[in-house]
Amino acid sequence: MKQNWLKAILPHLAAIGIFLLLTVVYCSPVLEGKVVNQADMKNVEGMAKEAKDYYEATGERPLWTNSMFSGMPSYVIYTGPGTNRIAYMNSVLTLKTPFPINMLFLAMMSMYLLLCILDFKYWIRVMGAIAFAFCSYNVIIIDVGHITKMFDIALMPAVLAGIILTYRGKLLTGAALTALATGMLIYNNHLQIIYYTLIMVACLAIGAFIHAYREKQLPTFFKASGLLAIAGTLAILTSMDSLLMLHEYAEYTMRGSKSELTLDQGDVAQKKSTGLDIDYAYDWSYGKAESGTLLIPGYVGNSSAQKLGSSSNFAQQMISLGVPAAQVDQFLEQQKLPVYYGAQSKGTSGPVYVGAIICFLFVLSLLLVKSWHKWWLVAVTVIGFILAWGKNMAFINDFLFYHLPLYNKFRAPAQALVLPSLTFVVLGCWGLQEVAAGKLTKDVLLKKLKEALLITGGILLGFVLISYFFTGFSSASDASMLQYFGQMMGGEENGKLLIRALEKDRSSLLIKDAFRSAIFILIAAGAIWAFLQTKIKWQTAALIITAAVAIDLLQVDKNYLNNDSFVDDMTYMQVMQPSAADQQIKQDPDPYYRVFNLTTAPFDDAAPSYFHKNIGGYSPAKLWIYQDLITHQISKQNMRVLNMLNTKYFIVPDQKSGQPVAQRNPGAYGNAWFVKDIIWAPDANTEMKTLDYLNSRDSAVIDKRFASQLGNLKPGADSTASIMLSKYGLNKLEYVSHNPQDGFGVFSEIYYPAGWKAFIDGKPTDIIRTDYALRGMKIPAGDHKIEMRFEPTKIFTGLKISNISSILLLLLVASIFGWELFRSIKQKA
Repeated sequence: MKQNWLKAILPHLAAIGIFLLLTVVYCSPVLEGKVVNQADMKNVEGMAKEAKDYYEATGERPLWTNSMFSGMPSYVIYTGPGTNRIAYMNSVLTLKTPFPINMLFLAMMSMYLLLCILDFKYWIRVMGAIAFAFCSYNVIIIDVGHITKMFDIALMPAVLAGIILTYRGKLLTGAALTALATGMLIYNNHLQIIYYTLIMVACLAIGAFIHAYREKQLPTFFKASGLLAIAGTLAILTSMDSLLMLHEYAEYTMRGSKSELTLDQGDVAQKKSTGLDIDYAYDWSYGKAESGTLLIPGYVGNSSAQKLGSSSNFAQQMISLGVPAAQVDQFLEQQKLPVYYGAQSKGTSGPVYVGAIICFLFVLSLLLVKSWHKWWLVAVTVIGFILAWGKNMAFINDFLFYHLPLYNKFRAPAQALVLPSLTFVVLGCWGLQEVAAGKLTKDVLLKKLKEALLITGGILLGFVLISYFFTGFSSASDASMLQYFGQMMGGEENGKLLIRALEKDRSSLLIKDAFRSAIFILIAAGAIWAFLQTKIKWQTAALIITAAVAIDLLQVDKNYLNNDSFVDDMTYMQVMQPSAADQQIKQDPDPYYRVFNLTTAPFDDAAPSYFHKNIGGYSPAKLWIYQDLITHQISKQNMRVLNMLNTKYFIVPDQKSGQPVAQRNPGAYGNAWFVKDIIWAPDANTEMKTLDYLNSRDSAVIDKRFASQLGNLKPGADSTASIMLSKYGLNKLEYVSHNPQDGFGVFSEIYYPAGWKAFIDGKPTDIIRTDYALRGMKIPAGDHKIEMRFEPTKIFTGLKISNISSILLLLLVASIFGWELFRSIKQKA
């Protein structure tokens, strides 16, 4: 019996060894203690710094942060340790390997599991696992720091594996696997990838229903579906801490589209989604022709910021214009150029390339596979392309944007290519499985092989011809680059010559990569042909194809995530070192004021939040009222609005050196103040327009809907009236006020009704939205203690549910897997 078990488990251990070896070799700088130099993770470091420091100092869970956008809930940043025990599975299932080895390893293991459940041959499983993990999109998002996204992409096959296993009749085991994989998927919490996974699950369920109906097995289908529903519900409950918070928070963010303003619409009601603005959501829409990158990596020029070599047409043109070769080499080393010329107007870090061999095998599978699984996989593929095209297929996507539930909460449609990236691999593996299974005659297989080769070759040639005869090689960035090159080279004509040289480099890259893809396709087709002609054994053919797939993808991946992507800890944290301006500002003993850093893109950079309470920051889920304030006031540098946000310091570039310098703003109003007058606005538009000219130090503008909460208050304030901050905290603020008259206090705090409560001398009082985005309060005459506490009740309910349900899920999964193992051993004995 030991020998049987060893024989059964050894291949899987060998696969694990292959995956570990491959990821360790690919990410070898990790062994030297280096880390990936990720821009987005540096933003995370900046935005989370204040919340983390607060937790370490107090042990209290930080629910609010003032380090970004003048204050916002810290739900999407950091709220201290969670209670979801599923978190431990990230480490357990990746064998505690370091980042980014862990994510690539998890992706391979997840796809390997799915292909095992589909009962594919061993080397097909290994090949599919490698192909899925090393899709270029995955390494690109690792390079830029989209960690939660990559974890969830890695888990998608495992979710499908559990569902397929359940529908095959392994009810308890399948449901347990589904619950565990789905629980991990939701815990890692990239909502857009979760959404795409649900689309796949829906397609799979529909396919399973049709299959069960045809086979007269509907009772079994409904029984399995019921168990899957229970498994999914339990998985959702494990993340109720984050889900409840995000559900509440989303209603007040750009994702919830709750802005009341219609200023940008000329005060005319227009069609509006309940989520993001459609133009904003459609950023990074993949071009229809651009989808050729799945087959040809350099189809639209790779990256918007790419290094060119000294042998490039661009380099040679610079030399021909009289620039010394050494100076050209120095320029190309320092300057990355927009080789990309695709449809994404905001550019891209690289293409979605699934591999030429995988594309060829995908075509072969369409000709060979008869299983009902083919049709739902094809449906997912088509849906993925349509969603990824975004505004480039507006007649479908506009309808979906306004009618498909939750679809309008997400942006960057190109992310939907994670769907065909998965289905291409599964169907490609299935096509190869049909070749190896021996169920079809050699003549049939040779005929289909030839057809697949011709079709794939025709598609490859077609994409090349489209570029040469229809789309061309010009880029949306060429106009700005022409101006830059013209200034650099002493005239527009020289600039045009460099643009033409850049177009030649784009053309050369297309031809080179198309030829490269053709070679890999021929290698795979040749190995299959040799196997069918009995010139080589199956294992040899499978090894050749697996090696070719790995070489193909890893060569492309090294253009994006390579040794240069890794740096030591000191270099990584260099951007978080304070400048002289930061150090100067930090000398201020005042515990609470705000800083506006104008030396960066202030609303796309959270690095200043590492040191200061920041007017700007980085978040795709900003509060709507603050985004409105940015659009209509802060971006126009309305000083009265910046003063009411207590902007005590500006960081600006020095006119001579260009280095950041700090400028104190003596006009900042402080943390709170009394006003002498209230202006009632009939609507939000008027409220915002009033801020254009309002003296916000002496007057406040309030929407008339709050009038009943203030009654007949006539605010008063003499020269002795004051409100002083006495205690600063993230979840609690304390003030002392003095005013001989009944007054109205304005607090330099962002209005957020879902959790902030106010108390005067311990008695609850109303918080009024004031000056569109701030908090205001009616304060009676005399001396008072004022408290503001952030007490969102949902988070504490969610933490309890998450703790109990995650423990229950893990116990159930362990019990079911343990029982299945015991039963299997007993049967073999």
